Amino acid sequence: MPVIAQSSYHPPRFLTNPHVQTILPSYMRKRENVDYQRECFNTPDGDFLYLDWSRCGSDCLLILNHGLCGHSRRHYILSMVKAFNDIGWDCLAWNYRGTSIYDSRLLKFTTNNSTDELDWVTRHAITSGHYRKIAFTGYSMGGNLCLLYLGREAKNLPAEVAGAAVFCAAIDLKASAEVMETPVGRLYAKHFLSQMCRMITQKHAYYPDKIDLSHISKIETFGDFDKYYTVPLMGFASPEDYWRQASAFNWLDDIAVPTLMVNPRNDPFLAGNCFPEDKAAKSQYLYLEMPESGGHCGFITPGLDQEWWPTMRAKEFIAGLV
Repeated sequence: MPVIAQSSYHPPRFLTNPHVQTILPSYMRKRENVDYQRECFNTPDGDFLYLDWSRCGSDCLLILNHGLCGHSRRHYILSMVKAFNDIGWDCLAWNYRGTSIYDSRLLKFTTNNSTDELDWVTRHAITSGHYRKIAFTGYSMGGNLCLLYLGREAKNLPAEVAGAAVFCAAIDLKASAEVMETPVGRLYAKHFLSQMCRMITQKHAYYPDKIDLSHISKIETFGDFDKYYTVPLMGFASPEDYWRQASAFNWLDDIAVPTLMVNPRNDPFLAGNCFPEDKAAKSQYLYLEMPESGGHCGFITPGLDQEWWPTMRAKEFIAGLV
């Protein structure tokens, strides 16, 4: 599909700085009141995931994938759930194991490569609700995970999968890791890495013989964390091996359902192949929208009464699929 040249997103005139756009909504954006029903889903590998449902009796379901160190009650998830409930869709926001605010039973945590977990959640949801159509949305890590799943598992997707709309998807993990090593990037990285190291410390209490905490003090970058923990605990050969396998960019050509990817050009987390214009131009299914502004999962929307732009855009795209 052709690249969408003109995005409908336009920030307020005096709020165009990418870092302001990224940080401000986390503190200022309204958190919608969503009444979840929580399910503890036992995974096929003997662990569990917390699934948060918001049902309105629909035969269409939106599965929401949060960002790294996020959870189902982040403002960007709640806004999307409310928006789709309002148009009559059921919603399911799942919480990653370890890399959300919830721990897990096994010595595992959800990574950018965890398409098996998204597949478990998807098939469980279809069976539980007898849904006619399934769509996905995701932010940042969750956006990459959606795209990786749709591409890598294209030939094995459930027939009910209709498409997806993702935002600020970090689809080139090596490039994003390098961005996080710049002076400004290190400020963002410090925030995430402190939470990731806390997760490892918690797991050490249950697996003291399998986790070496002496590495914690050495971690200054995502490359460090992946070297000392992601690689040995999750079975990769090296950080580069993990980044290669888990970067959705390498699987975009295989996506076979309509998929919208919105990556702002000023997103401070994205670099390298995160703006795949050539692949989108050649694809029958990938719609690439690159607004000039938006920050990372920010998209500050003018007017207190105006709907948050990503929810409007996702509804516009996904509702058209069914």
